Parts: sequence; structure tokens; C-alpha cells
Amino acid sequence: MPTPTHHPPDDLLAAYAAGITEAGEELWVASHLSLCPACLAGVERFETIGGALVAGAAADVESGALARLLARLDEPPPPPPATAPPPTRPDDLPAPLRSLCGPLDRVPFRRVAPGISRFDLAMSRPGQTVALVALQPSAWVPEHRHEGVERAMVLTGGYSGDGGHFVRGDVELRGPDDAHPHRQVIDPGEVCVVLAVEEGSKIPLSLPGRVMGWLFDRG
Repeated sequence: MPTPTHHPPDDLLAAYAAGITEAGEELWVASHLSLCPACLAGVERFETIGGALVAGAAADVESGALARLLARLDEPPPPPPATAPPPTRPDDLPAPLRSLCGPLDRVPFRRVAPGISRFDLAMSRPGQTVALVALQPSAWVPEHRHEGVERAMVLTGGYSGDGGHFVRGDVELRGPDDAHPHRQVIDPGEVCVVLAVEEGSKIPLSLPGRVMGWLFDRG
């Protein structure tokens, strides 16, 4: 199975390794790590360096040791373990998600707009929603902007947008400071299921987008 080509930024992986991400963000990163050996190895490096820094703070650190530790961040990650087991099915939810909502074919999606269904996870809170969103093949999401940060991770199928083409395991981060509006076109042939962690609402830039956004918010 192809490995992801769109990854979380290093500062977010470092925050995850340090245990300082919020619950929704933690689930989003953990789900990506379960499908991306390269990012998993990167998190392990951050954890190793963090542990060494803590140990060094409790003892005399020889001159230049801290600089050498920080320089390791620029080293290429080690190859993933050869024994890492592949998922049992290409449409399985990553283990962190399965532990919360079971297998994908049992998720109780509800229709919220034409071609779009969703399932909100219990960890959603005011100001941040955590949901699985299912989009029908060849559907499209009209141009919009974001009030806050939107984090998306593809679980099945794929979609295209101005950020490229995204398939299983790929992640996309969008926010209010993005220079271009966001628009997504779902690949034909397969339902695209996305793990979405959103802060704030989408701001539609067209009449179809306003109608879809109204239906989505009502759902």
C-alpha cells in the first residue's frame, strides 16, 4: 500500500511527542502515524531527544552536548521497522479511531447535505468538532475559507484541491490565513471518508456553498 505523501508539520509532531496536543489533534496525529512509518520514526526521534534533554538537565552535560542533540533533528529519519504489520484491510480505520467508533462499516453516519454524511465523535467540544465525514464519489465542496484551523486526514478514497491530491493517510491543514480559497473535488469510484478536526466554521464564497454550509451546520 502506498505511504502518505502529505504529512503534519514537524512542530506538530514534536508537540505530539511531548504530549501537549489537545484530544482531537492528538487523535488526528495518532491516526496518521498508524499509516505513516516515516512520521512515526520522526516522533520516536523527538521522544528520544526530549528524553535525552530531560536527562541532561538533571546531570552535568558536557560542553556542546545540547547542540549535538539539536543537530540530530536535521538527520534523516531511520528506515521504518521491517516488521511493522500492514492494516488488515485497505479500508480499515486506523487503530486509534477503531478504538473509539469500531470498524468503518459500522459507523452510524447521518446525511447532512447532498452527497455528504458525518459522524461526530464524543470528544467534540464547543469550538472544536471531531468527526468522520463521508463524501460521495465525484462530489465537490464549493470554494470556502476557514474561521479557524481545519485538519483533514483521508481514510478512504481521495480528493483533489489547490493543495494537491490527497489519498489514504494524507493530511491537510487549512486556516484563516491561507492565501487561496479551499475547494475539494472527490475522486470518482469510491466514497471518500475523512477524519476532520475543525475549529470554527467554513465561510462559503458562493450561493451553492452557502446552501451546503447551512445544511451542514443544521445536521
